[in-house]
Parts: sequence; C-alpha cells; structure tokens
Amino acid sequence: MSVTGASPTVGQALPPVGSTVRPRHSRNNRSAYLYLAPIIISALVFTIAPFILTLYYSFTNWDLRFRRFNYSWVGLDNYRDVFATGGAFYPVLGWTVAFMVITTLVNVGVGMFLALLLNHPGLRERNVYRTLLIIPWALPFILLIQVWGGIFNDQATSPLNAILTDIGLNPVAWTSEVAPARFAVLAANLWFSYPFFMTVGLAALQAIPRDLYEVADLDGAGWLSRFRDITFPFLLTAVMPLLITQAAFQFNNAGIIILLTNGRPGTTTYGATDTLASLAYKTIFEKQDPSLAAAYGFVVFLIIASFTIVNAVVTRSFEEAA
Repeated sequence: MSVTGASPTVGQALPPVGSTVRPRHSRNNRSAYLYLAPIIISALVFTIAPFILTLYYSFTNWDLRFRRFNYSWVGLDNYRDVFATGGAFYPVLGWTVAFMVITTLVNVGVGMFLALLLNHPGLRERNVYRTLLIIPWALPFILLIQVWGGIFNDQATSPLNAILTDIGLNPVAWTSEVAPARFAVLAANLWFSYPFFMTVGLAALQAIPRDLYEVADLDGAGWLSRFRDITFPFLLTAVMPLLITQAAFQFNNAGIIILLTNGRPGTTTYGATDTLASLAYKTIFEKQDPSLAAAYGFVVFLIIASFTIVNAVVTRSFEEAA
C-alpha cells in the first residue's frame, strides 16, 4: 500500500482534528499587497480618478469663460463638435499621424545607425563618442528646448539664420511658415530621442554571440551577409517592441510642440504643428473649454489604448509563462 502526500517529519506535531491549516504562502501574499499598496493608491488617485472625472466632463457643457462650475449634462455634443466636418480634428489628426510615423522611423533609425558605428571594433575612442552622444539624454528637457527655440528663431540674427546668411542663403521664418516649423519640430525631437535608441542598440549588439561572427568568417561571409543574417535580426528583435511604444508616445507628444512652436503657424482654430494632445491642451488653457478638451483627451486615449493592445499582442506581455 502506498501513501500519497507529504508525511510529517519526526518530532513535528500533527494539527488537531478538524482544524484548518492555512497555506504557508498566504502571509507572503498579504506582504505583497502591502508593498503594492502605495502604487495602487497612487494609480487610483492620480490616474484612474482623473480619467473618470475627465470622461464625465466630456459629456457636460463646462466652460470656464461662462459657467465656471455651473454646468449640465449634454451627452455627445462635445464629441459631435470634435468630429464635425470642417473642424480641427481631421487636419490635426493627419499631421499627428505623419509626425508619429516620421519621428518613430527617423529616431529609431538614427539611434540604430549610431549604435552600429559605435560598436565597430575599428573605431578609436569609442567611449568618448558614446559620452558625447548621450549628453542630450542627460541634460534637462526644459533647458534644451529653450536652446532649440533660440536656434529656430525667426530673426535674421538667430544662430541658424546667421549660418544660412553666411553661406549665401536667405533667412528662414522657422515658426511662421508651415514646412520650416514642422522641420524644426522633427529636428528637435530627434535630438531628444536618439540617445535612448542608441543605448538600446548598443545593448542589443553587445548581446549578440561572438561565435556567430566567427562562424560567418570561416564561411567567408562578407559584411553585408553578416549584417543581413546576424546583426539585423538581433537588432529587430530588440527594437520591435519599442517601435510600437515609441509610436504611441510620439502620438501623444505635446511638450515639444507647446514649448517650441506652440502650434504655430496656424489659424485661430488650430496650428500647423499642433498634435491632438497639444490641441487638447490649448483648448483648455487658451480657449478655456475643458469639456471639449476632455472629449479630445478621451479620443486620444482610445487611439493610444489601441497601440497598447497591439504592443501587448506582438510582445505577448500578458501571457503567463508555462
């Protein structure tokens, strides 16, 4: 006859008959919830509650210019205003998508290219170059954006316009014309973003087994074959999850727009460099219409949520390990 289950060791007292033995890990579970409590409370107070309040305001007619806190329920009126034909939503959405795609591809591409250069064994003083190239990531954002604002100044004596004048070109109205203003935003955003992807690329390159390159050398593979068959697949594996998160971040990027161009140039309704996030910001602080801004914010949330879902599916981040 075989006895299943664990038997008590010698000297260990048996539990009384009819008593309930609590699992040993229950105490650990309580400790885990205790450690998570500050995060849960912070999420409830600073994320979930403001989100619910913003969603509620999007269905009201709260207007800081006239009603203050005397507002009423208006249903989907704000969302009708958002999606109305001839409004600001569709032109701003078009630029927001273009801004997201261009910045994601350029920022990631430049970061990976610099990582490949810095990882080359024949490059001397690589540590010096790494230190210099990571400086934009280390300096305060608010300080650097003011520097970029001075560089892309409309005045003829601004640094960039002075250089253009010295080489025989005309000064450019960087914030008064659509194409130069958008270029300025893209260039400044590249400066703030490439160090992160350069660091990720360097880490991915360092993780590639050296044995693969040695085998490729024995087979007589050239640098193009080595890059195509070894380097690029490893880089793509490391960068692919970041592409979606970077796209979601850039879609919701408002800080660089507000601080560099404030949406200029544009009309009284929207600016040529406005994204949906900056338009929502200007709607509440300039037009003082928080209910309409809340509707814009919820629409942006739905779009960003779709990016999050796609990222979770691609990376399988919510799948439990077997």
